[in-house]
Amino acid sequence: MNKFLLTSFLFLFFLTHCGYSVINNNSNYSILELIIEGDKKINYSLKNKLQQTSENNNENNLKLEIDTKKLKSIKEKNISNQITKYEIKIIAKIKYSVVSKNISGNFNITKSGTYNVSSRHSETLNDENNLIDLLVDDISENILDNLAAEINDL
Repeated sequence: MNKFLLTSFLFLFFLTHCGYSVINNNSNYSILELIIEGDKKINYSLKNKLQQTSENNNENNLKLEIDTKKLKSIKEKNISNQITKYEIKIIAKIKYSVVSKNISGNFNITKSGTYNVSSRHSETLNDENNLIDLLVDDISENILDNLAAEINDL
């Protein structure tokens, strides 16, 4: 009985202390200038999400230029040639420069998703808007992760 308790305790101890830790993506930069071109709705959401995470009074001042494109295409049609699914692809081209260190770079992020066509047009538009919001959230997270990785490498 004692041996069983000891082995189960050790097993749980090593299982819970396996060394896994979450990477801390603290934003160690502040966005000095943000220039966004492309789709207005996507740009508005992206700008708000990026400025929320920017710290003021930081040594790494960034200038960001983001160019977004939204491509909407037909994914599927049924037998009677009616559209049943659309695919939306958002492409973001990001150019950044760290003002204090005279370092610049660029990267691209592409996200895509599909949504079904509903019997009501308003439901279809809601599904499209919800998908766009999810894709913009993913893009903003990827931009922040890429910027944090690039700046931490400096």
